[in-house]
Amino acid sequence: MAPRRKRNRSCKQQKQLNKENDWELIRKRKRSCKQQKQLNEENYGELIRKRNGSRKQWKQHSEENDGELISVDWTELPPIIFQVIFERLPLIDCISVSDVCKSWRSVFIQDPFSWERHGFPSLFMSNQKDKNKRTCISMIEKRAWEMELPEAHGKYCWGSFHDWLILVKDLECFYLEISLFNPFTRSKIDLPGAWNFYHKMVLSELPSSQKCICMLVHGQSGELAFCVPGAQSWHQYKLVDEPFEDAVFCNGSFYVLSNNYNIWQIDASNVFATISGHDASPVAADSEIKNLFHEVNIAQRHTNDGVLKYLVESCGEVLLVCRFFSTKPDAVLETENFEVYVLDVGQMSWEKINNLGDRVLYLGKCCSRSFSSRELGVNMSNSIYFSNDHVAPWWNEWDSKHLIGISSRLGLKNTDRKDWGIFNLGKEYNGNFCFRGNRDSWAPIWFTAPLWWYCTKFALN
Repeated sequence: MAPRRKRNRSCKQQKQLNKENDWELIRKRKRSCKQQKQLNEENYGELIRKRNGSRKQWKQHSEENDGELISVDWTELPPIIFQVIFERLPLIDCISVSDVCKSWRSVFIQDPFSWERHGFPSLFMSNQKDKNKRTCISMIEKRAWEMELPEAHGKYCWGSFHDWLILVKDLECFYLEISLFNPFTRSKIDLPGAWNFYHKMVLSELPSSQKCICMLVHGQSGELAFCVPGAQSWHQYKLVDEPFEDAVFCNGSFYVLSNNYNIWQIDASNVFATISGHDASPVAADSEIKNLFHEVNIAQRHTNDGVLKYLVESCGEVLLVCRFFSTKPDAVLETENFEVYVLDVGQMSWEKINNLGDRVLYLGKCCSRSFSSRELGVNMSNSIYFSNDHVAPWWNEWDSKHLIGISSRLGLKNTDRKDWGIFNLGKEYNGNFCFRGNRDSWAPIWFTAPLWWYCTKFALN
């Protein structure tokens, strides 16, 4: 019995001890919580005092500086930040940003991304072959400038590819001296001479590229001619007997438009492989260059009278733009309407479109371009810019004297021919821009002034 009583007392004592320990633990925990709360309040109060002290110091500093805030040197921002900004801005806003200061402009000009962007659509004015300066016009800013071009003295501008100009010198005996010239980098590439019966040149890519192909389109027969920069001769290629209306390069192929709306498609890689290995022979056999003939359906085949047709590459698609002239009683031709079609490659048909969306087209007989109005930063979407192209597609500027004689014999008036404008495809609004032209004044050439050069040229002093 004695051991059992001892064991019971021991259990009671242990139980009481555990209860005392629990209460002690609870009291310690409460004290710890109070201490932590007090510590937090002290830290928070210290934080408030520091913040208030900072505010007082800032206020005192501002009062000492007559209330002016501390200036930040924004010119010292890292170049990578500017590159990110420029990549997201429309072109017109890039110019404004680059005009803020010299350091910003320097970063922009040195940014490789600015070299890759399109640049601004501009007009290279005609009737200036005997001058060392050529008048150019930016259509976005409606700004004119004189470009020093002694290299182009005595030469006509036949067309362009981005910022490269196609220059020709009309020699005796109906022969042309042809060169490609970049007025912004002063790079020049001489091409073989050719007869002046060709009315247009189309390039596959930049002349500085090793894969560049130049294609001539004959003005009176279905003949083409190909060469690569540095070649000694053109490779002539006869397709059909009828003349071609226009041609364009898109997605690795040349597309040539016949006068009945059909298409000849010629693969550029096949042309390059053929002519790059046979430069000694000026004539390419028909079997060497492969082509595809597409009989393209169109809802309404307009007659060729009073209709000028353009092919334009836009976002990887081939567009057909039909420009309709109206003959007024005084025998002055003026543009009346435009219709735009897109080539449906699957169905081989011209599908009429009534809205260009974000695109704006710049039409020219020698070269046409498509731009994004959003990228340019202008509110001119779904519009067509056009100038006084002659209704006959095969005439060129060196034929002007001959055309004046024809106009005189036919009694065509040249005064007050207001055939420059902006055509809105959706609203059918024909607005005027900048200048006027007449039959004797040859149409200008569209080209793109690089963004980096444009910012340098018109930088703030």
